[in-house]
Amino acid sequence: MKGDKFKLKVEANLENLSVISSVISEAMEQAQIDAAIIPKVLLAVDEACTNIVLYAYPERKGYIRLACWLNHDDFVISIEDKGKPFNPCSVPPPKVDVNLDDRTVGGLGIYFMRKFMDEISYKYDPGTGNQLTMRKHLLKSASLLRPNQDSSDKE
Repeated sequence: MKGDKFKLKVEANLENLSVISSVISEAMEQAQIDAAIIPKVLLAVDEACTNIVLYAYPERKGYIRLACWLNHDDFVISIEDKGKPFNPCSVPPPKVDVNLDDRTVGGLGIYFMRKFMDEISYKYDPGTGNQLTMRKHLLKSASLLRPNQDSSDKE
């Protein structure tokens, strides 16, 4: 998959969430991404796309455009729609440490997006609409895994 982008455009409806999940899963498998990471990324993408389906196009048909690719040591997912502007990055984290009866309804989808992805960014343009970009770092700290070359050269 290196250098390639998986792209998909589907109608924003609940039935297409499984199509989106299949495309992301296939892209990650082709990129040989650790199988333990895949369900976390799929959950984050599903939450983002479910929010688009439920809230972005309340009175008309709309589409979700999705692209995913490897960028160095990151798996990147871009999700775009031309629905109502909504910045998930502006939503405060839910209070997950309080009694269930005291919690407000909703907000856990965005919480899971933040928890399972390493970076989330949002931008809105009146012409192109909403764009949510999520990144999953595949190598947490590669430099810690490599021996210090300076010390080995001195031996």
